[in-house]
Amino acid sequence: MHDAPFLLARVHLPEERTTSFIYQRFGANVSAMDGSVFSFQRAGEPVNAYAWWETLDPEVIGRGGHGVIRIVPMTPDLWTHLKPGTSLTMTHERLHAQVTQSLMENQA
Repeated sequence: MHDAPFLLARVHLPEERTTSFIYQRFGANVSAMDGSVFSFQRAGEPVNAYAWWETLDPEVIGRGGHGVIRIVPMTPDLWTHLKPGTSLTMTHERLHAQVTQSLMENQA
Protein backbone atom coordinates (compact mmCIF):
# COMPACT_ATOMS: atom_id res chain seq x y z
CA MET A 1 0.00 0.00 0.00
CA HIS A 2 2.90 2.39 0.73
CA ASP A 3 4.27 2.19 -2.83
CA ALA A 4 0.92 3.31 -4.29
CA PRO A 5 0.47 6.99 -5.23
CA PHE A 6 -0.70 9.05 -2.27
CA LEU A 7 -1.29 12.62 -1.18
CA LEU A 8 -1.13 14.33 2.19
CA ALA A 9 -3.84 16.41 3.82
CA ARG A 10 -4.27 18.27 7.10
CA VAL A 11 -7.36 17.34 9.09
CA HIS A 12 -8.98 18.91 12.15
CA LEU A 13 -11.04 16.98 14.71
CA PRO A 14 -13.47 19.59 16.11
CA GLU A 15 -13.64 20.14 19.86
CA GLU A 16 -17.40 19.44 19.86
CA ARG A 17 -17.07 15.97 18.26
CA THR A 18 -18.49 13.02 20.19
CA THR A 19 -15.49 11.01 18.94
CA SER A 20 -12.57 11.75 21.25
CA PHE A 21 -9.87 10.87 18.69
CA ILE A 22 -9.21 9.49 15.22
CA TYR A 23 -6.54 6.95 14.39
CA GLN A 24 -6.07 4.64 11.43
CA ARG A 25 -2.97 2.75 10.41
CA PHE A 26 -2.38 0.59 7.32
CA GLY A 27 -1.56 -2.98 8.18
CA ALA A 28 -3.18 -5.92 9.88
CA ASN A 29 -6.03 -3.89 11.43
CA VAL A 30 -7.02 -1.96 8.29
CA SER A 31 -8.47 -3.85 5.35
CA ALA A 32 -9.54 -2.74 1.87
CA MET A 33 -12.99 -1.99 3.27
CA ASP A 34 -11.66 0.49 5.86
CA GLY A 35 -11.32 3.43 3.52
CA SER A 36 -13.53 6.48 3.19
CA VAL A 37 -15.41 8.41 0.57
CA PHE A 38 -13.84 11.81 -0.02
CA SER A 39 -15.77 14.61 -1.67
CA PHE A 40 -14.13 17.41 -3.69
CA GLN A 41 -14.60 19.55 -6.82
CA ARG A 42 -13.29 18.61 -10.27
CA ALA A 43 -13.90 20.98 -13.21
CA GLY A 44 -16.64 22.65 -11.17
CA GLU A 45 -18.46 19.38 -10.54
CA PRO A 46 -18.69 17.50 -7.22
CA VAL A 47 -16.79 14.21 -7.10
CA ASN A 48 -17.09 11.43 -4.52
CA ALA A 49 -14.04 9.17 -4.63
CA TYR A 50 -13.00 6.23 -2.46
CA ALA A 51 -9.57 6.14 -0.83
CA TRP A 52 -7.73 4.50 2.03
CA TRP A 53 -6.16 6.76 4.62
CA GLU A 54 -3.97 6.64 7.71
CA THR A 55 -2.95 9.16 10.33
CA LEU A 56 0.68 10.27 10.12
CA ASP A 57 1.56 13.13 12.44
CA PRO A 58 0.46 12.84 15.15
CA GLU A 59 -0.49 9.18 14.88
CA VAL A 60 -3.55 9.81 17.07
CA ILE A 61 -5.44 13.07 16.51
CA GLY A 62 -7.35 14.10 19.63
CA ARG A 63 -10.52 16.16 19.88
CA GLY A 64 -9.72 19.79 19.08
CA GLY A 65 -6.45 18.79 17.41
CA HIS A 66 -4.95 18.90 13.93
CA GLY A 67 -2.92 16.30 12.13
CA VAL A 68 -1.72 15.02 8.79
CA ILE A 69 -3.23 12.01 7.03
CA ARG A 70 -1.87 10.03 4.08
CA ILE A 71 -4.60 9.37 1.48
CA VAL A 72 -4.19 6.52 -1.03
CA PRO A 73 -6.85 6.88 -3.75
CA MET A 74 -8.46 3.80 -5.25
CA THR A 75 -8.68 5.66 -8.60
CA PRO A 76 -5.70 8.06 -8.62
CA ASP A 77 -6.65 9.75 -11.93
CA LEU A 78 -9.63 11.38 -10.18
CA TRP A 79 -7.20 13.03 -7.73
CA THR A 80 -4.37 14.29 -9.97
CA HIS A 81 -5.79 17.83 -10.23
CA LEU A 82 -5.86 18.39 -6.44
CA LYS A 83 -3.25 20.94 -5.38
CA PRO A 84 -2.13 22.12 -1.92
CA GLY A 85 -4.89 24.20 -0.35
CA THR A 86 -7.73 22.22 -1.97
CA SER A 87 -10.52 21.29 0.46
CA LEU A 88 -11.72 17.71 0.87
CA THR A 89 -14.59 16.33 2.91
CA MET A 90 -14.41 12.87 4.46
CA THR A 91 -18.10 12.14 3.99
CA HIS A 92 -18.69 9.27 6.44
CA GLU A 93 -16.54 10.81 9.18
CA ARG A 94 -17.96 14.31 8.49
CA LEU A 95 -14.47 15.77 8.69
CA HIS A 96 -12.82 18.37 6.51
CA ALA A 97 -9.25 18.18 5.27
CA GLN A 98 -6.96 20.40 3.24
CA VAL A 99 -4.45 19.00 0.76
CA THR A 100 -0.87 19.81 1.80
CA GLN A 101 0.99 17.70 -0.78
CA SER A 102 -0.53 16.76 -4.12
CA LEU A 103 -0.59 13.34 -5.70
CA MET A 104 1.67 14.43 -8.55
CA GLU A 105 4.51 15.30 -6.14
CA ASN A 106 4.63 11.66 -4.99
CA GLN A 107 4.87 9.93 -8.35
CA ALA A 108 8.32 8.80 -9.35
